Amino acid sequence: MAWRRRGVVLSLAALLIVAAGWPAATAQSGRKRESSPRQYEPPKPAPARRPADLDAAPTRPRVAAPLEAPPPGADAASPDTDPDTDKAQEDVLSIQTQLVTVPFAVTDKRNRYINDLTAQDVQVLEDGKPQEVFSFARESDLPLTFALVFDISGSQQYSIAEQRLAAQSFLRRTLRPERDLAGIVTFRRDIEVRQKLTGNLPALERAVNDVRFESGGYVYGGTPPLDPSITGTSLFDAVYVVSSEMLPREAGRRVIILLTDGEDTTSRYKLSDAIDMALRSDVQVYAVGIPGGVPNGFGGVSVTGLDRRTLERMCESTGGRAFFPRSPADYVAAFQQIETDLRQQYIVTYSPSNSVRDGRFRTIAVKITRPGEAKDWRVFARKGYYLK
Repeated sequence: MAWRRRGVVLSLAALLIVAAGWPAATAQSGRKRESSPRQYEPPKPAPARRPADLDAAPTRPRVAAPLEAPPPGADAASPDTDPDTDKAQEDVLSIQTQLVTVPFAVTDKRNRYINDLTAQDVQVLEDGKPQEVFSFARESDLPLTFALVFDISGSQQYSIAEQRLAAQSFLRRTLRPERDLAGIVTFRRDIEVRQKLTGNLPALERAVNDVRFESGGYVYGGTPPLDPSITGTSLFDAVYVVSSEMLPREAGRRVIILLTDGEDTTSRYKLSDAIDMALRSDVQVYAVGIPGGVPNGFGGVSVTGLDRRTLERMCESTGGRAFFPRSPADYVAAFQQIETDLRQQYIVTYSPSNSVRDGRFRTIAVKITRPGEAKDWRVFARKGYYLK
């Protein structure tokens, strides 16, 4: 009998120990949460192409702006939270794991902006499937981070002066020193940062004023340049490097504004690589397409052409636009149109119905469902993103 009593006592003691540990284990499991979406870190370009100046910190603190943000209200659970309530919150979080943000603009067939859209007028498709819109708003005051990227190869030597004047006028009208950042980059075969990201307008104007054509980018008559390593035009490399190294860590809208004829002769990356990196970094590309010119040997200048298709593909894929001024007097008008684009934007967010983080490219299409003349309207939005 004694051994039986001891067995009962031991059994009861074991049950009490298990029962005492159960609430703690339950509470601990109740606080378990999914990790927040991981910020994508784009691959770095080849070391030989990476400008050293791009690693310097900008004047405004860098703030990560991931493509997918956790939904509002997803704060960390308090240690005193009731396990059942905390478990219910965990179930909600597991349904909404990320939001995708898509800025877009809409113009009619006369290129006038449509500014009266509502959420009921918009449908978002991901990989061809309708998505549930989480929020819709018209924005005109988002912080801007943009890089003016000048082509200073030989074909641009006769238009750089007009480009400088138009760019300085654009900076004076557009830049809000307390909210925006801008940088100045030039490229031929190599890529050079003339001014790191800053809100200092005088510094930016000085950097633009120092942009000059430099000999060696074009060879006429077969005479080799003094330094053959600088001959060429690396447009795709410039877009890739600025997208991956200069802009992605900044808050607000991130934009590249190209001044070039669209010709590329020496890039290590392809056009598709440049577009891909801009999409991964959530960067929009705008372009002012300027025909190139070279000496013809008779005291005149021969026009070298303009690659409209390349510039249009790069801009439209990333949600920007390409402009093609017909004369230097049109440069300012092109920059004014870009400024209007940057301020006239809708922002739509949605939670992807396919939540699998497979790193695959997802296509995005923004459709206007308003009947009537809306069928002729044009939507400017990026073509997709990577969910990782």
